[in-house]
Amino acid sequence: MRIKITIGLILILCIVGCEKLNLKEDVPKCIEDKIREFRKSALSCDSDSQVIRYNFQGINVYVFDPGNCGADMSAPVYDDQCNTICTLGGLGGNVICNGERFDEKATDATLIWEN
Repeated sequence: MRIKITIGLILILCIVGCEKLNLKEDVPKCIEDKIREFRKSALSCDSDSQVIRYNFQGINVYVFDPGNCGADMSAPVYDDQCNTICTLGGLGGNVICNGERFDEKATDATLIWEN
């Protein structure tokens, strides 16, 4: 009887604790974790939030776009190891990332996640 209860509790914990993100592409584990945090945070709008992968300066980068629920919101940009590369947008509408215009140099946009 104790084994059935233990198995039942483990199954319940897995069902409750395992949340599916419905990612459009494979991403590094740390990016997946950041998406989980992002979608639950105040930095992500209830709709229109998205994560887009680009090739920028020869590496994959991930832009965490919060959506349109607030004025002057910024979008952090991370590399495959979850290092912050830059932050786009914000009050000044920043488009410079690592010394280059992101909007001119970023290529191969791929939608990874959206809500």
